[in-house]
Amino acid sequence: MNRKHSVLSVSNLAVGYKEKHKPANILLDNMKFSIYPRDFVCLIGSNGCGKSTLLRTIAGIQKPLKGEIFIGGKKIVSLDRHELSKEISIVLTENFGIGNAPIRSIVGLGRYPHNNWLGVLSNEDIKIIENALQVTGLFSYENKNMLELSDGIRQKVMIARALAQDTPIILLDEPTAFLDAPSKLEIIHMLRNMAKQFNKAVILSTHDLDLALQSADMIMLITKDQKIEIDTPEDLVLNGHFEDAFNKEDVKFSIQQGIFKMNSHVKIRLRINGDKTRSFWTERALARIGIAVHHEDDYDGAVDIVSDIGKVEWRLNCNSQKKIFYSVGELLRHFKTHHEVTTKKGFTIRSL
Repeated sequence: MNRKHSVLSVSNLAVGYKEKHKPANILLDNMKFSIYPRDFVCLIGSNGCGKSTLLRTIAGIQKPLKGEIFIGGKKIVSLDRHELSKEISIVLTENFGIGNAPIRSIVGLGRYPHNNWLGVLSNEDIKIIENALQVTGLFSYENKNMLELSDGIRQKVMIARALAQDTPIILLDEPTAFLDAPSKLEIIHMLRNMAKQFNKAVILSTHDLDLALQSADMIMLITKDQKIEIDTPEDLVLNGHFEDAFNKEDVKFSIQQGIFKMNSHVKIRLRINGDKTRSFWTERALARIGIAVHHEDDYDGAVDIVSDIGKVEWRLNCNSQKKIFYSVGELLRHFKTHHEVTTKKGFTIRSL
């Protein structure tokens, strides 16, 4: 990866909105960062913090309130619309309103910055369009119309069009919104591969924090005080920026597990022994009803998960009582309905 020359950099940038005779509504201010080829970057932050506005400003759709944006070392203000379209392609959530044209035609629109004035596709254009269809897995859909497709396939069409535009920078605003979990993972995996395979900088905004943590080379995090922190996902977690940005009274980020958890009041502490997969899902289930899994010596009971002659048993040893259950659901019902526990700290819990 070439870290010497950035494809995108901003200096003293402020973004937001300005109306006549009114003070500017600044969403983000004093930003300074650089993005490099092959970077897969996720832009995250709370609702309304300015993610879409920042992407639109970088793309030249709206003007910055102050500061400068450089694309390949050139000031964005020095590029006309045609020149800019050779540097940046953008996929917006509202792009689905493009109409009901055949998929190949829509992907072919990505070649418009490179066509002659007649808009005639060259052999090179056709190769690039076919490559974009191939990379995004759309060859079997190329003659279908947009309205015949699912949301996930439509989103792939817009990404293929951006890939056919053949720009060093691809911006995407919430590309996985409204998609199911497998489709989200498929889109993110595809975009990440595109960044590496075609030497592009891919920047996308997302509300899916888990996907960002799993997939991003770098995360651009908009903090609660409207600043930009840009670093690897791991460093943003370890230095506390991730928790500071998203923790709420009832929801906390677990730095040990890398997930957000409901901040339930812990009533009982149990130790779980057994295979890792069943222990993980049992722990998740118990957490919903206020039972924490504790790995130190200070716990109120234990659950041993044992495979016995083809059956899986959850063996509970708590409060001098021993019981056997044959599913996570049975274990939960036991605690939620009638079980009484006197904890080591002297508290009696009669139901959860």
